[in-house]
Amino acid sequence: MVAWGRLEGQFVVCLLSLLNLPSGKGLGTKLPMSFDDRATVWRKAFEGIPLLLPLKQTAMILLQELKDLAEDRHTIIHALWEPFAPTEPPCIDIVTIKHKNKTSDGLETNRHTVTTAKITEIAQKADHLNIAMAPISQLVTKLRAAQNPPPKNILKV
Repeated sequence: MVAWGRLEGQFVVCLLSLLNLPSGKGLGTKLPMSFDDRATVWRKAFEGIPLLLPLKQTAMILLQELKDLAEDRHTIIHALWEPFAPTEPPCIDIVTIKHKNKTSDGLETNRHTVTTAKITEIAQKADHLNIAMAPISQLVTKLRAAQNPPPKNILKV
């Protein structure tokens, strides 16, 4: 989960930098809280800011991978955890509960098994995406730093 936190932090800093670019005025005035809204800002930036257009394909691939990883992380973090199973290697069953219309109780429940291999896979994917996102982060940071002095109304976390 630390690997996810590092990745999410890099994504958020990129978004804040994009929102603070002069060419980013059409992206919004504040950092959205939901992942879907953040993804929209990301898409708009790489589709609408001319200096970022050459990175559009890479940025969209990263965004999809980030979204897939976010879903795995969300499932694990927000699940109801059951006792560890007496297996080797250790694993644990989890139950997810989501709102779902047109069901008798308004809910959808699912069971999943979490293994140490799955946790390792998530951490490795997060590390990979951190490294893959670095060139984009560096470019966005350079574009933002080129604004001298920084705008008085700079957005902050």
